[in-house]
Amino acid sequence: MGAFEAIIVLALVGFLLIAAETFVPGLVLGILGGFCLIGAVVAAYMNYGMLAGSFVFAGLAVVTMVGFVVWMFAFPHTPIGRRIMLQKTLESGEGGTERATGLQGREGVALTPLRLSGTARIEGRKVDVVAESDFINAGDAITVIREEGMRVVVRKKH
Repeated sequence: MGAFEAIIVLALVGFLLIAAETFVPGLVLGILGGFCLIGAVVAAYMNYGMLAGSFVFAGLAVVTMVGFVVWMFAFPHTPIGRRIMLQKTLESGEGGTERATGLQGREGVALTPLRLSGTARIEGRKVDVVAESDFINAGDAITVIREEGMRVVVRKKH
């Protein structure tokens, strides 16, 4: 394999490893990909001189930046990207909590242990709540004792 082919192979392998970092997090593949790109530039400088090495460096830099921008805009819209990326949880009705209003005196159930704060289900809605004083276990019945702006204060139902 000649120097030209080695430069092309190093550049392609570098870009592929960096792209694979999306699917295998941990920075190992990304770092190896970066080393491959650096190796391609070094090989160009060593085999073809200063001018060719500078062109390879500039070309790889431009391709990297353009590729990154395209990746950032295109990837979330691909089937794999939609599967990997976080979705808005409130659209599906699952996961998120709602802003609580008019809950004073209502009853519900703690969904998480309330070690001062956590999540409860009150009238079918998931609400971020704060325990008045005691620790409340998940599954315990609770009562809303007051609302302070965005804060919903609860106590264990006796």
